[in-house]
Amino acid sequence: MSLRLALHSHAYQPPRGNPRSGVVPLEPGAAPFRDWNERITAECYAPCTSTRLHDDEGRVTAIVNLFERMSFDLGPTLARWLEEHAPVVHDRIVAGDHIGRTAIAHPYHHIILPLASERDALTELRWGMADFRRRFGREPAGMWLPEAAISPAVHALLDTVGISFTIVGPHQIGRAPGPGSLGRIAGRDATLVVYDGPTSHALAFGSALGSAEALADQLATSTGTGLTIAATDLETFGHHHRFSERAVGHLLYEVVADRMMHAGGLEALMTGVARADVGSLLPSAWSCAHGYERWRSDCGCSTDGSADSHQRWRGPLRSLLDVLSKHANEVYARRGADVFVDPWQARDEYGEVLADRSRWDEFVARNVRPLASQHEASVLLASQQATLASFTSCAWFFADLLRPEAAIVLQEAARSVELLASLGERAPLEAALAHLDAPGVLDGPSGRARGVSNGSAVWDWATRERADMVEPAGSTQLRRWDTMTPVVSLVADLAVHAVAGSVPHAEQAIEVIGLAARAGDQHLYVVAQHTVYDAILGRGRAVPTHLVALGAALGLAVDRVSARHR
Repeated sequence: MSLRLALHSHAYQPPRGNPRSGVVPLEPGAAPFRDWNERITAECYAPCTSTRLHDDEGRVTAIVNLFERMSFDLGPTLARWLEEHAPVVHDRIVAGDHIGRTAIAHPYHHIILPLASERDALTELRWGMADFRRRFGREPAGMWLPEAAISPAVHALLDTVGISFTIVGPHQIGRAPGPGSLGRIAGRDATLVVYDGPTSHALAFGSALGSAEALADQLATSTGTGLTIAATDLETFGHHHRFSERAVGHLLYEVVADRMMHAGGLEALMTGVARADVGSLLPSAWSCAHGYERWRSDCGCSTDGSADSHQRWRGPLRSLLDVLSKHANEVYARRGADVFVDPWQARDEYGEVLADRSRWDEFVARNVRPLASQHEASVLLASQQATLASFTSCAWFFADLLRPEAAIVLQEAARSVELLASLGERAPLEAALAHLDAPGVLDGPSGRARGVSNGSAVWDWATRERADMVEPAGSTQLRRWDTMTPVVSLVADLAVHAVAGSVPHAEQAIEVIGLAARAGDQHLYVVAQHTVYDAILGRGRAVPTHLVALGAALGLAVDRVSARHR
C-alpha cells in the first residue's frame, strides 16, 4: 500500500455577533480590519480557496483550491458568517468538498463536549450534522470534536448519532495503533484517526511549513505505508504564518504527486487501512495537558497573559453559566411540555431550522402541539440555542477574564435570560453572578486592575460596554476582507473587459500595473489575476496575444498556465 497523506485543518471562529442584533462589535486588535472575522478571512480563508503556486522565477503557475485536497471541518458559527459576509469564499469551500469529498462535520457550537450533559452533547452533535447536510448536501461520515476533547461517553455518542470516525492525538489513547494504522476501541464503531503529534505541533508552532518537501519526508518517515495525518487549525495557513498556504498548495498539488503519494479527504483515504485496538480513551483534549481543566480550573494552561495573570475565574465562570443553564432547562422542560409533542426531541430537530430557516413550518407540523403558541415555541428554542452557545470554549482558553471571548458567552447567557423574561420567567441572576464574588477571583487583570470588582460589574461590562462597540454610521476607515483600493479595482475592471476581447482595455491595464510597480506598489491584483488565469487556463496556443501580455504583467507564467489541464 502506498502512503496516504491527510492534512486536516480545523476551521472555526466563535459567534462574535451580538446575539440580540447580530452585529459583530468592533475589535481594535484586528486593525486595519473592523473585526477578526474580516481579518482572518482576508489572510486565511480567502487565500486558501485560491492559493497561488509559483515557479522559481516567482511567476504564478497555478491557482488552486486547497479544500479540494485538504481534509477539513468548518464550524457552523464560522460557516454561517462566511455565507452571509463572504459568500464567494463560502461557496468555494463547499465547491472544494464537492470535488474532493474532503469535509467532515463539527458540533454546532465549540463547546467541550465531555463537560456537557449527555442531552446537551447529543443536541450539539445533531445540530452540527444538520448544518453539514444542508451546507454540503450529504451525510457526514466523520466529525471533528471541539479542542479534540473526547471521553468514552462522548465516543459512545458518536455511535448513537451515526458518526463513523473522529480525530484524536496520540496522547489521548492508551496505546498507539502502529504506523499507518487507525485506532479502534472494543465495543465501539467510531474509528479513531490518530494524528502525528510531532508533525502537527511543528505545523502549528514550528517551521514545518518552511519546506513542503521536508514536510512530506517527515510524514513518510514516521509512517512508511498506510495512512498518515497531520492536524492543525486552518488559521495556521496565512493568518498565524503569513502566506504559508502556498507551501500547503505546493505539498498537496505537486510534492505528493511527485512522490507517488495520495492526498485528499479522510473518508476515501481510510478505505482498506488496518484498524488496531488502542486499549482505552483518556479524558483529554489537544490544547490542555490536564484533561479538560483548561475549561474549568486554574490548571496553568493559558494564552496571552501577563506576569500577574491567573485563571481562578474559570471555575466560577462555569458555575455562573451552569446556574443559568439549569434555570433555562427547567423552564424549557416545564413550559415545553405544553408546547411540544416531545420537548427534547423538538430541540434536537430544531437543528434543521437553524440550518435552514425555511423549514420552520415543517418543524412546527412535526413538533408543536396543534393549539400551542408558535411564538412561545420560538422563544423557548431560541433561549436553548443561546444557552448552549454560552458554553463556547474560547471564554476559558485565554489567561484573563475581561476579553471578547468571555463577553461573547455572557452576552449569549444574557440573551437567554432576556428571552425567558419575556415569558415571565425570572432567572436567578444574582445567585449566578455571586460565583464571581468569591475572594481572589477578580484580582489582577481579570477584574480589579481594570475597575471590575464583582460579578455584577463583569455582567455590565460584557452586556453593555462590549455590545456598544460599533463603528459610526457611514464610517469607511476600517477594511472588510474584500476591500480593494481604487487602483486594484480599476485593474480588475479592465481585466474583465480584456478577457471579453478588448485589446485597448488590456493595454490600459498593463500601463496601470507598470505605473503602480514603478511607484513601489507590490499588490498582486489578485482579482484581475484570477480573472485572466481562468481565461487562459488549458487553452494551449489559443491564448490571444493581448491576454498573453496582460497575464505576464500580472505575474502569471502564461505558458505553464495555458498548458495546464482544467
